[in-house]
Amino acid sequence: MIGETKEGQQIPVSEALLAVVASLLLSLFLAGFIANLNYGVAMVIAELLLTVVPFGYMLSKKIDVKKYVRLELNPRNILLGVAFGSLLVYFDFLIVIALTSLFGPSKAVEESNRRIAEMTGSIDGLIFVAAALIAAGICEEFAFRGFLQTAISGKYPQWMALVVSAFAFGFLLHFDPQGVYIIAAFLIGLVLGLVYHLSRSYTVCATAHATLNIIILALTIF
Repeated sequence: MIGETKEGQQIPVSEALLAVVASLLLSLFLAGFIANLNYGVAMVIAELLLTVVPFGYMLSKKIDVKKYVRLELNPRNILLGVAFGSLLVYFDFLIVIALTSLFGPSKAVEESNRRIAEMTGSIDGLIFVAAALIAAGICEEFAFRGFLQTAISGKYPQWMALVVSAFAFGFLLHFDPQGVYIIAAFLIGLVLGLVYHLSRSYTVCATAHATLNIIILALTIF
């Protein structure tokens, strides 16, 4: 469906894309600098910085952020998010198995898992990793679904909004020279985008993403 946002609330797609790219660059630069001091803190800050430019842009345009991204905090939405996130774990496993059998293991994923394994060896490290994964659900869904997907769906068909936002999520945020991580993130992004579209709730989508991350973390370390 085209034009889900009100006329005065629409954001030009080109400006939405630029805002997301700017946030990614800001996140990479500042988090990379902080990583030299504390890698755990950098992980959390990198996620939080993803929201800075989109949020600032909406404020500068006097857009009602809560209504635009469809933020409604209530028990029903949170429980729905947990349920969707739990189901997504099975989908994620199927994707990993299929892609690994086709392309082999991703070096980028292996390196990420190695760092997480090292950090979760201590209580402090585990807290930082868990905080970063929860922040990823909140901040990445804000940038790619609540902000970017909504902007695209205001002008183009919903399927295009799903595909473009999922592609940006996979290619820009989860770049992998082997392509495995990109494809996996793209497919997960499609499902999360569909959850966002069908539930019409950023809360459901963000909770689902955070739940998926935490369950995978728990399965990895226990």
